[in-house]
Amino acid sequence: MSKIKDLFDSGKIKSAFIPYFTMGDPNYNDSITFGKTILDNGADILELGIPFSDPVADGPVIQRAVARSLKNKFSFEEIFRVTKEIHSHKKETPLVYLTYFNPIYHCGIQNFLNQAKDSGVVGLVIPDLPFDTEESEILFQELRKRDMDLIHLVTPASTKKRIEALKKTSSGFIYYVTSFGVTGERREFSVDLKERIRFLKDTIQLPICAGFGISTPEQASQIAGYADGIIIGSAIQRVIEENGQNSMSAKNALAEYIAKIRAAIP
Repeated sequence: MSKIKDLFDSGKIKSAFIPYFTMGDPNYNDSITFGKTILDNGADILELGIPFSDPVADGPVIQRAVARSLKNKFSFEEIFRVTKEIHSHKKETPLVYLTYFNPIYHCGIQNFLNQAKDSGVVGLVIPDLPFDTEESEILFQELRKRDMDLIHLVTPASTKKRIEALKKTSSGFIYYVTSFGVTGERREFSVDLKERIRFLKDTIQLPICAGFGISTPEQASQIAGYADGIIIGSAIQRVIEENGQNSMSAKNALAEYIAKIRAAIP
């Protein structure tokens, strides 16, 4: 049984808070500080972004974060080192990687998964992984051998047929994209968001966590009323961007922001 399933089945939380940030922005040692700060201030699951040169699902804030990160020397050794340090700070909190498929492929699927598991990671979100391919099947089976989850994204454009088919290789939770387009902060969400999340949960029978665009405590509180989790990335990355030249300032700003969101989620 996966650590993520245990969390949602425990009954300890009504709606999970899942923050995201890109590792390596502005450097890898600061990423350790940021990760620990986020864990200390209320993350139920922490999503760690592996920088990649073509982040097609991400908006300008995260694209800039990735660009800053890639100015540092990229290595999987560094990625796994940072992850281990964050994991060792609060081992009970599940860690998830958000990564594109290319880095996994070049590292070697089994090698990547073994090192990710050893670093404390319990699931993967892969925006560019087609769900109905041989690679998806292989990856799902390899993850299942390690009690790790493959977390699929579902968008407002996903058909009922596609959603039904996702059941075969989905576990942990579903990352529901609240709006069309790439990541980024938004003022409004579609009026039928609540109904779509309920439909998705009834159809696929996994926790549904909503992301893309959520940034304020008010938005988090509203959507947490009917989603099993709230995912926030761009707003967190903006805090890092605006304070990144001073790690203590960024740490304090992150702590304040994360605590406000956590307090808004029941």
